[in-house]
Order: sequence, then structure tokens, then C-alpha cells
Amino acid sequence: MSWSRAVVTGDAVRRARAVAEFEEWEFVASFHAKRTAEIDRTDEIPLSKDLARREVILELARALHVTEHQVWAMVSESATVAARVPGVWQSFRDGDLDAVRVTAIADTAERLETPQAWAVLEASAPEYAATHTIAELRAWLRRLRARLEPDEAEAERARAVEQRRVSITHNDDGTSWLNALLPTGLAIAVGERLRRAAKALPTVDPESGERDRRTRDQKQADLVADWLTSCTGPGDIRAEIAVSIHATDLIGLTNGPGLTLDGEPVGAEWVRELAQSEHAVFRRLVLDPVGEVLDTTVLKYRPPESLRQALRWRDGTCRVVGCRAPVHETDLDHAKAYDGGGATTGSNLTSSKYIIQNGTGTSSWTHIIER
Repeated sequence: MSWSRAVVTGDAVRRARAVAEFEEWEFVASFHAKRTAEIDRTDEIPLSKDLARREVILELARALHVTEHQVWAMVSESATVAARVPGVWQSFRDGDLDAVRVTAIADTAERLETPQAWAVLEASAPEYAATHTIAELRAWLRRLRARLEPDEAEAERARAVEQRRVSITHNDDGTSWLNALLPTGLAIAVGERLRRAAKALPTVDPESGERDRRTRDQKQADLVADWLTSCTGPGDIRAEIAVSIHATDLIGLTNGPGLTLDGEPVGAEWVRELAQSEHAVFRRLVLDPVGEVLDTTVLKYRPPESLRQALRWRDGTCRVVGCRAPVHETDLDHAKAYDGGGATTGSNLTSSKYIIQNGTGTSSWTHIIER
């Protein structure tokens, strides 16, 4: 089967699956609405009506061979989408969106509080959702909500931070999970320090002369254990976190969120506190009207550090479809080969963990294990 035929066939299969999911949701929603309306018209006492409504959910769950929780989710999410973002419901009907994407959009619509925000979500979400992975969509929805209703998002973040904690869960094989619920900015800083510290470890043990064969994950796990069971960790490795924020948000005229390098929204107040640190370094980025870093062209193969920095902000993560690898694990690659006339310009460079030029004017797919 040729590549083009596989794409066409795959798209048809995807649409057919999405339409089948819509038909299931529509059946559940209409059956539930009809039966509950009949129950509400009876003269039964409220308790009896509540039990009867639960029986409807159970009846649907048995018929569809799913859990009652799944039925409740379909009922609730279909009602939210139909009422607040009906255009998304139509895209679901047409097979442009599948159930998992509609669920993500419904969750955001439920959290948004104003008709104006619902309208923006309805206008922009279907197109983005249809052309991106579910992980990319969820990250985009978080950013959209933080920008549309920053005060509400900040209040929710503050409530969530109150629940921060550490827990330990023991497995049956002699290992345990150490879990920490932290503010996103701090969690990213922890991850960045771990990455830098693991990369800085010597590849050969200076005492035994043996090669360190641990994976990066193993090194990071060992570092966490060392840091938490000793008084201090290595003093020459510091956590660094990069955050972008509009100038008006930084000085407090507006209250929009900051964005981490991989696109996660963080509270403006936390960014302002971070900016007051004596270690803060500021970099001015000039953006176009839709928030993209303006293009720059360099008359040589390798982009300078200034362009690399700008493109890291533009991309945030690997740009290969479906890959969410952080930008520090990627390399900049020419979309059109430099030897074939491709320019060293922002529009022709992309952050990728998988594509490198093979010198023939085309790109080969590979995986960069270590940089």
C-alpha cells in the first residue's frame, strides 16, 4: 500500500470511528433525556425519582457494556458541549473530532465561566483539535483558558497549591513510588536541575575506571535519592526555569499567565516574584500580532545562539507530530536542506528529536538518544 493511499484510508477509518462514537453519545444523551423527562412528569416522591434516574444510567451501562461512570460522563459532557460550544458538537457529528478530543474540550468549556470565553473556544478549538494530538490539544486548552480567564485560572491554581504534598506508594517488587504535588513552575525547575545534574555526571568512575552504564532515568532517580538522604546536593548545578510573559502582565497592568518553555501556563504573581530575584535574567522577544517570534534569516548553515534562543521559545517542544519531547532534547533542522537552497531562517528551521539532514537534500528519520 502506497503512503498516499494509507493516509486516505487511515483518515476514512478515523472519521468512521469518530462518527460511531458520536452516534453512541447521541443515543445515550437522547435516551437519558427522554426517560428522565418521563420520570419528572410522574407523581412519585423525590427519592423515588432519584432512584429511577439512577436506574436509567444503569440500564444504559448494561446495554452498552460500559461502566455507569462512563455513561454519566457521556451525558454530562454532551450536555455541556451542546449548550456552550455547539460548533464542537457539529464537528463531532461530522467525524472531524473523536470522543477523546470532545471530552477535553468539554472539560475546558465546563471550567470557563463566560459566554465570551465559550465563543472563543467554539471558534478556535475544532480546527486545532482536528490537526493535533490529544496531548498537544490538552496543553493548548490549558493555555487558552489561562489567557481567556486569568483571574479564575489563578484562583483555581491557588486552591490546588494548597493541596501540595508528598506521598510514597510501595510496590510488590521492592520498589516504591515517591510522588510530590508541586506548583508547575517549581516542578519544572526540579526537572531541569535533575536533567543538568544527570548530564554533568562523569561517564567513567574516577576511582574504579568503570564506565557508568546507567540510563538517564536511572541517574535522575539516584540523584533524587542522594539529595533527599544527604544534607546537601552538588552546589555547582542550579535549577533554571525559563518563563515568557507579556510586559503588561509582568508589571501588573494586566493579569495574564506566564508560559514555561514547553507552553505550560503559570500564575502571573509567581512570575513577578521570580523576576524580582537577583538571579533573574531578562531577554526581550519581539512577537508578531498572533504571538509568534518574528522571523530572522542568517547567511550561514549554523544558526547563531540568538536565533536558537528565539526558536526554542517558538517551538517549546519537538515539532514532529505526536512528539512532546522538551526542546532541550532536540536539534534545529532545516526543513529544506541548506545544500539544496534552504535558508537558515526561522521559517525553515524546526526543533526536532527525530529528523536530521542526511546530506542528499532530503531528511531521514532517526532518534537522538544522547546529545
